[in-house]
Amino acid sequence: MSVLISECSGLWRRTLLIESDGSRDESTGVAWLQGITAYADTRGFAGRLSQHDDVFEWQRLIDIKPPGPFPDAGRMRWDADVLVEVGLHEDYVEHWVRADGPAAPCWGLFLESAILLRAGAQFGWADLRGVVIGIVGDAQWTALNPHMNASDLVANGVRWSIEDSEGEVDL
Repeated sequence: MSVLISECSGLWRRTLLIESDGSRDESTGVAWLQGITAYADTRGFAGRLSQHDDVFEWQRLIDIKPPGPFPDAGRMRWDADVLVEVGLHEDYVEHWVRADGPAAPCWGLFLESAILLRAGAQFGWADLRGVVIGIVGDAQWTALNPHMNASDLVANGVRWSIEDSEGEVDL
């Protein structure tokens, strides 16, 4: 069954990775928070998700490790409630399951060298030091202390220029 990018907002946990050599990883240590197009991934990258037919591409605007040789792209389909991603340029399969809870409000801020997004009660923050996915109001959110200062965002005690935004941002 085909997938629409608008169906992807929310917090996703990877339940299965099958590598090109057939090895399987069924640990649940990887999470991906998807906003409208903004996303954050606990593997240490964040950016914008785009869709062309059944192909989804994760443009990595923030990445704590050097980029790989190929774009991060995969074909997506539904298998019941499981989102199945099959690598386009690399040979892998990932299964993703959405966490319970609403995906609204949903918005994103694209900053000079950082991203802040929200989907439901979850937030994602990414800068060159790494990625944090947490719950709005938790200790990580409080430490981040995001707030507006004129037309800029202040987070982690740093003033960030907003380059783009999506959705109705409400801090």
